[in-house]
Amino acid sequence: MSVLAHGVGQSTDLPLPLDLVLQAGAATVVVSFLGSAFLWRRARLSPVFERHPRSRWWLPPLQFGTLALSVFLVADAFFGPRDASNPAAHALYVWLWVGLIPLSIVFGPAWRALNPLRTLFRLLRLDRIRRPEPEAGSSASADTAGPVRWAAAAALLAFVWLELVAPDRADPLVVGGFLVGYAVVQLGLAVRFGEEWFGRGDAFEVYSDLAGRLSPLRWRPWLSGLAADHPGGLGRAAFLAIWWGSTIFDSASGSPAWAGFVQRTGHATWLGTAGLVAVCGLVLLGVRRPAVTNSLIPIAVGYTLAHYLTLLMVEGPRGVLLLAQQWGIAEGAAWTVGPDPQVVSVLQVTLILAGHALGVRSAHDLALTDAAPDRPPLATLADEFPVVLFMIACTWAGLFLLFVR
Repeated sequence: MSVLAHGVGQSTDLPLPLDLVLQAGAATVVVSFLGSAFLWRRARLSPVFERHPRSRWWLPPLQFGTLALSVFLVADAFFGPRDASNPAAHALYVWLWVGLIPLSIVFGPAWRALNPLRTLFRLLRLDRIRRPEPEAGSSASADTAGPVRWAAAAALLAFVWLELVAPDRADPLVVGGFLVGYAVVQLGLAVRFGEEWFGRGDAFEVYSDLAGRLSPLRWRPWLSGLAADHPGGLGRAAFLAIWWGSTIFDSASGSPAWAGFVQRTGHATWLGTAGLVAVCGLVLLGVRRPAVTNSLIPIAVGYTLAHYLTLLMVEGPRGVLLLAQQWGIAEGAAWTVGPDPQVVSVLQVTLILAGHALGVRSAHDLALTDAAPDRPPLATLADEFPVVLFMIACTWAGLFLLFVR
């Protein structure tokens, strides 16, 4: 398996027939909707209480360790071996992109605390550089307000294009060039708008923050993070559309039909770019309603974990071994452990169904939060029905792609 190969096994590895799995997916969403409708009569995710650790003595060592590791990996990308033994691609595509989700689900917005760009910004005292202050009420002030804006969505689109479309994307020089360019842009914008920029414009901080809304250690009651700063706005919808849409495109582009089409035309980069943008645009049309944006976070998390599960299980440890070998440790060793396809398939289906069930539950709660006090319950349920149909379609699409890739 190469670093860019996603998933183990084909549709024949799945232990259940496709039609039965699709029926189970639709039933999960419908039962979740009906259960929420009859048992969830009032909003329970508000008010929101975000918990913070009482002691933070352990944070500086982790921050400096993350910065040191990042500097080493970038240097190794430029000056280390230019083959599959270089761990730079594993660090970016596996540890950061995939590994950040379970880390954030457990501990909350982990990248906000560990972000090496924040650490570098503080070490270099870049906040002392004088920057022009926007006038009160100006468009510059408005454009940088809010938790998630278009800048993070644009940064995420650039990253997923690199991961899924760009030629030679596993080349360490390409990975190193992207990391340096990304760091320069983010640090420059942070000088202009202040350190708070990272929480709005750094794609990986926003990505970690949204996944961290599911952390039971961070939010009380559980899932109340989905009610924080609700509704999320169109910028957050665009970010989720790119996050989710890129994963869907990755599944679809791994199918024999897409591979044959690209081979016949001979324009892989252009077709890949057009396909990626088209899929993300279609997803944005479906998720553009700000009132339901936050309820799509569990769905995006579940599908991403399902899709990249084997990548994390196989290539994650392999990347650690490659990094150790760069330091002269365990030379000649190889990571050959692979998960059982049957077990992986069951976990993938479970993750997708669980994400949609949590999405339905949170969508219902947010609908109750937005509803007027005197609004009849049946009217609220009627407003949710199009969302339920949309989620059923998304569940079917996610499960179907597990068979055809």
